Order: sequence, then structure tokens, then C-alpha cells
Amino acid sequence: MNQIGTTLLGMVNTTSHLSTNHQIAIWVLSNLEHLDYISEPEMAKACNVSKSSINRFCKELGFQNFQQFQTAVLKFRRPYGLKYDLAQEEGYDPDRTMLGNYTELVASNARALAEHVDDALLESIARDIDAYDQVVILGEMQSGAVAFSLQHNLFSSGKAVTAYIYSPEQREVLRTLQPGTLLIIFSLFGNFFQRIVDEAGTFTHPEGTKVVWITSRPVLPPTIPVDVVIDCKLDKTLAAGNLSMELVANAIVLHYWRMHHTEEA
Repeated sequence: MNQIGTTLLGMVNTTSHLSTNHQIAIWVLSNLEHLDYISEPEMAKACNVSKSSINRFCKELGFQNFQQFQTAVLKFRRPYGLKYDLAQEEGYDPDRTMLGNYTELVASNARALAEHVDDALLESIARDIDAYDQVVILGEMQSGAVAFSLQHNLFSSGKAVTAYIYSPEQREVLRTLQPGTLLIIFSLFGNFFQRIVDEAGTFTHPEGTKVVWITSRPVLPPTIPVDVVIDCKLDKTLAAGNLSMELVANAIVLHYWRMHHTEEA
């Protein structure tokens, strides 16, 4: 999904359903493909809000004005058609049920993941989580679900960490990254830095900070200082991409739990 779709969904998920921004975001998400020629006053009328509310909404999303926002909207596409077409997947059996095909593909991808991801590296990340006082996890939408899941499972295992899934908060984290922070970033499509860092300004790497990037597409801008890359090496279908990151995150938690429960393990 283009950045604007992800950003709008992030706003919907992190604002009160009674707020003006939530109201505008829901309307825009429902009409993204039909905003080519709408003016700011027309959009305000359609959303039943003031023109100044539209202006504040655009700035909250990181745009300088309505025209910038509209330019981003014009680039929007829904690119996920093949993501949901299991018949395009190798190993698909038309004689199986949909659930049967899906679970078989998930199992096959899970086995492939276990073969090419270094488990010792995941154990090292678990040790870093234990060693760092400040641990921050970032991810948006699908990746955000994995970030929250890792946060919850670490808490259940005895470690409190912070997770952010909304773009403005993530930009603020990168702008104000403190020395001695372990930063774990989930990015299914590998475009986190292109999407966030460009708008956050220069991403500096304070002393003692460690950055871990978990993705299925490890293509980094040359200026981004990442210390550890976990490449899940799977595509972005429902039977692979997001699940692969979740399996990696869960393996990290299992390593963390075993470090503190040797007797029970």
C-alpha cells in the first residue's frame, strides 16, 4: 500500500473515533480513488467539517498544505491483488479446501524460514533486549501488529518495552533517538526508512544505540546505519510475509524466556 493509505489507517487506529481527524481519515480512506479533482472546501463539506480542520488534518499527516496531500492521494493504488490469490502460489492444489491450501503454504514457508534465518542471531537479539534498559519497537499496519505482539510477549516474559505504530510518533522517535537505545524495526515491504526517514530528516546513530531491522525486502538507502538485518526472504502473500516476521519475533521471545527460566525450559 502506498504511504498515504498506511498513514491514514495509522491515524484511524490511534485517534478517538469521535475526533475530527478520525472522521476525515475514514472519509478519505473510503474515497481515495475518487479525489482527483476535489477542492479543499469541497472536501470540508463532504466531511462535514471546517476548511481549517482539513488544513490541520493535512499538517497532522506531515503535509505542508492540502495540495501536497492531494498529490500523495493521486499516487494511491491498491496493489494487493495477487496477495490474496492462493492459486498463483507454488504447491496450490485445486482439490484442497481454501483453508487446507493456506495452512499447507504456511507450513512450507515456515520450514523455509527456519532454514535460512540464523537462530543464533535471534538469540543474540534476545540477549540485547535483556541488556538494554531502553528498547523501542517500530512497525506500521501489518508490521505494527507484529511490533505490538512482540511488546506483549516480552512483557509477559518480564521485559517492558515501548512500541509505536503511527508515523508521526515514529518520526519523533528517530529525531530524538537517545544513546543506549535498542531499536527494533519491522518492515514487511522494506520501505520503512524511505517512508519515515525522509520526513524525519537525518537519521543519526547515537553512541551505544543498536538498530535491528526485520524485513522481507532488505534494500537499504546507503545512508541508513543499521547494525543487524534479519532477512525473512519470503514474499509478501498472506501465507508468508507478515507471518514470517511474527515467527521471527516469537523465536526471539522464546530465547528471551529461556534465558530467564532455565530450570523450566
